[in-house]
Amino acid sequence: MGFLKTEASRERWTAKVAGIALVIAGVSALFGFMQWSASDKAAKVAEQSRKDAIAANEQQRQDSETALTRQQKESDKLLKVQTDNASEAYRVADRSAKAAEKIAEAAREQLRFSSDQATAAKNSVEAVQLQLRLDQRAWVTVDVGEKTGNFAVTMKNTGKSPAINVTMVTVTTFGGERRVGPPDVDLSKNSSSPIALPQNAPKEFLDTLKKEGYIRDRPPTGYVIAPGATQIASDYQGKFTQIFGVGRERPYVQGRVTYDDVFGQPHETIFCYWFSPPSDFVMCSDHNQMN
Repeated sequence: MGFLKTEASRERWTAKVAGIALVIAGVSALFGFMQWSASDKAAKVAEQSRKDAIAANEQQRQDSETALTRQQKESDKLLKVQTDNASEAYRVADRSAKAAEKIAEAAREQLRFSSDQATAAKNSVEAVQLQLRLDQRAWVTVDVGEKTGNFAVTMKNTGKSPAINVTMVTVTTFGGERRVGPPDVDLSKNSSSPIALPQNAPKEFLDTLKKEGYIRDRPPTGYVIAPGATQIASDYQGKFTQIFGVGRERPYVQGRVTYDDVFGQPHETIFCYWFSPPSDFVMCSDHNQMN
């Protein structure tokens, strides 16, 4: 290295080297500064991005909370509206149910009133019909005596309409001298004669009654007695004492008349008379009834 032989050469070389080194150092410093500046800028950008991300997250959180709060308020409001509507619907339904119950009760009351009116009207009609039947029906009475000069049992219709299907059965009995009432007899099982005869009646007497037609195959049946008319059921040609004879025992004539009125209702007359000599017939104190 000949160019370093002199001091001046060496100083110049050293100065050159120093200058080159200084330039290199300056370039390195500039490059380092530029790297630092870029790094700092990148760091600032990253920090700003971080801050922006945090701000965005915070804003999103706030927006979510706001939306949630608003949605919750809307849900609460909607729930309140639905609850109020349900309560109002319940109140309306309750009022409607009570109104319907009142209407139903009024209808039941009206039905009861109508039923009572119908029952009252029916009872009134039945009472009128009953009164009409009682006023217009047949009433058959029985008389026992010798008003025609002969002993007879006579039926009379004292009502205002005919008596139909009239049947009559009679029984003649004899009680003891001190007997206070007639003997009990079964009027459903009687003799076939118009007036049932005592079991101990003389055979000649029975034959005479058969010959004269007073003993028949069955009791008189099927009469129709007009209003106010009289029907002789048993008419003997003679006095009671001539036919039956009278001793110490009291004679009784008892019987039963059955008939229907024109309204289709059945009736009966139970009668009882006792013979008081010489020719009177007295109605017994009991054993007499009509329906």
